[in-house]
Amino acid sequence: MKKVILINFFIVLSIILLLEIIIRFSNIVELQGYDKNIFYQENNITFSKPNKTFKVFGKNSRTDEDGFRIPLKNFSYDTNKNFYLILGDSVTYGVGVEEKDSFIGILREKKNNLLNTAISGHNLESYLYILKKSNSKFKSKIDKVIVFLCLNDVASYQGVILKEELNKSKNKKNFFEDYIKKGLILKMNIFLREKSYIFVLTKGLFTNPIKRHYDYMNILYESEENLIKFKKNIKKIHEFSVSNNLKLEFVLLPYTYQILNKCDNKFLNSQNEINKIFSSLGLKLNNYTNEFCKKSNNNKLFLPYDPVHLSKYGHKYVSELLIRDKIID
Repeated sequence: MKKVILINFFIVLSIILLLEIIIRFSNIVELQGYDKNIFYQENNITFSKPNKTFKVFGKNSRTDEDGFRIPLKNFSYDTNKNFYLILGDSVTYGVGVEEKDSFIGILREKKNNLLNTAISGHNLESYLYILKKSNSKFKSKIDKVIVFLCLNDVASYQGVILKEELNKSKNKKNFFEDYIKKGLILKMNIFLREKSYIFVLTKGLFTNPIKRHYDYMNILYESEENLIKFKKNIKKIHEFSVSNNLKLEFVLLPYTYQILNKCDNKFLNSQNEINKIFSSLGLKLNNYTNEFCKKSNNNKLFLPYDPVHLSKYGHKYVSELLIRDKIID
């Protein structure tokens, strides 16, 4: 009896390992983990440690002396030219793709000196802090600031969870925060999404993360308090840029769920609210939601079963839009 159980155990284990290998090399999904040891916090803002090589979503990443993402090999900034400061979250960072395949990496062929400060979980408050810090360090060497917005920028909390935070108990402001801070469940989820392709695929198939994450973010735009705070932070970023003679561009990227629903207006409440805010401030917003909807094979613009992160195809398309609109020139 014990022998039969042992044989069955090894058969099941072999099947699981085989499925892991098949899913991995067929590129059906990507792992979703981070090496938490490479992050640190400064005034509650998350940064990557400088001069490190590590994995993000299963892809090798490298940082420069300031903790900004750069190509893996043979890279140096042109010290004779000024910089473009890039502000954003995990979408702008380019999780799930190699740096050279991210829209920032692609655009380095046109403009080498792109300071990609983006980190998973950054929001408007993070952008303002990094803008001030970078402007202080690089002074007159920054020509332009480009802020890449996603719908989750309305959230007041950062998404990256450091290892030392896993056991902390914090105030729960809404269902999303409640969900991501469940102790044991959270630890299990983090471990499995970092290690198991089967888990990532199963989670994508049966929990509908594309709709779930859209719903989490969309409901935040029903709060007047959130919208007022959003507007104040946009205004602060604009005013700081103006006072320091920095050119400023805002780019808004959509969520997967909105594109899969053909940009039906009932799914665009968040964009409509953001458009109102920019209009009231008299600021230009490069909203690429409609461009995503018009793009052929737009279901391929995002990583499989992912609510917001771009695929190689998506990153290439964004790079084309940024060049078309002379945001990168």
